[in-house]
Amino acid sequence: MNVYAEPTTEGERVLKSVLGMTPHTQLSGVFVRAMGRVDGVTYAVCGGHLWRINLDGSANDLGAVDTGPASMCGNNGYVCVQAGTRYFVYDPQTDTLTEPAAGAFSDIGSVEFYGNYTVLTEAGGRLFQWSALANPTSLPGMNFSTADGKDDNLLRAFAMDGRLYLFKAESTEMWFNTGEAGADAMQRVAGGVWDIGLLSRNMICRFEGGAFIVGSDNRAHLVSSGGFQPVSTPPVESAIKLLKPQACLTYADEGHTFFAIIFKDAPAWVYDLATGEWHERAEGVNHGPWNVAASCLLGKEWAVGRNNGEISVLRRTNADGSQPLVREITSRTLRVDGQRAILREFELFLQQGYSSGTIYLQLSRDGGSTWTLPKPKAIGGQGEYGRRTIWRNLGQARALTAKIRWTEPNDCCLSTQARVVT
Repeated sequence: MNVYAEPTTEGERVLKSVLGMTPHTQLSGVFVRAMGRVDGVTYAVCGGHLWRINLDGSANDLGAVDTGPASMCGNNGYVCVQAGTRYFVYDPQTDTLTEPAAGAFSDIGSVEFYGNYTVLTEAGGRLFQWSALANPTSLPGMNFSTADGKDDNLLRAFAMDGRLYLFKAESTEMWFNTGEAGADAMQRVAGGVWDIGLLSRNMICRFEGGAFIVGSDNRAHLVSSGGFQPVSTPPVESAIKLLKPQACLTYADEGHTFFAIIFKDAPAWVYDLATGEWHERAEGVNHGPWNVAASCLLGKEWAVGRNNGEISVLRRTNADGSQPLVREITSRTLRVDGQRAILREFELFLQQGYSSGTIYLQLSRDGGSTWTLPKPKAIGGQGEYGRRTIWRNLGQARALTAKIRWTEPNDCCLSTQARVVT
């Protein structure tokens, strides 16, 4: 929880803290619905308005759009926004926000840039349309087609691999740009239909070379090169089925690309593309839900939009603003041939001498059903490089599970291995 594994050059693994959240700016209203980056500038939809997020911590209200789900893309400098079921275009050159006249349909479900076109999907339908070439303010009435490979409705358009993927409720279609003009500009790839759709419209995020989705089959997939690769584990799939997934978002940290599945009432599950492993991301001392809804680069750092309207930057602060970042690790259960054994020593291997603080150990002798009270141990201060972290005389057990927890806003890496003496 709130840590991930980093392989070392020696073949071992070190557990590192996830990035903390540093408040950057507070937008008026609540619910950051979408974030996007156009020509190096970061924008957000929040509280029924379009905002420009500035590097100095300020934000500019660019005008009213609509409430409800949103998506965003660029097109030759323009900022294209779907909010609710309406479509808006912001022109940074003239600082104007307009709502273009409807084309083939008026209820818009998503927007995406593809091949110098802005592609719009129909909310609650199977039609999709595209703007005039390099002009998202013009929606010719004949520039449309139907995603009819399967009899289900569109949820999201997504461009990758030089193709346009149309994600639907129970299937996905792949289209391409023919190079023709007008109504003949788009055509479906032969055989480009899959029996996996999106669980909901926000269950998708982009990475270089593909997308991460939660599919209609209640599994997490990497989508690239026309294929779906499932990456979820049984615990992740159980969470998807039983809880309330809200959105997927991406961010990066020191060579790791992460994809987070955000839940309404539970910590997020986060997939590490570099290692193929999962961890959980939570907030607060009680490991509450990670209260974020969208992500985007802000300058050279990743930022997240929160449900309270706050834009926060992800940094190695080891804290979530003024709240502690509680990091917790639970071991597998160790058994000593079914016999009762005395636990004489339990030693962790930490990065010593660089930060001070306290780390806590809890033990379970029944597979994690009950736990002992936390047992503190000082990490050691600056310069105490040779200090060891050992708990002694911990009682008897036939089975042993260990839980490690620390909360101080200090960087503390530790090995995935421990020394146990019985």
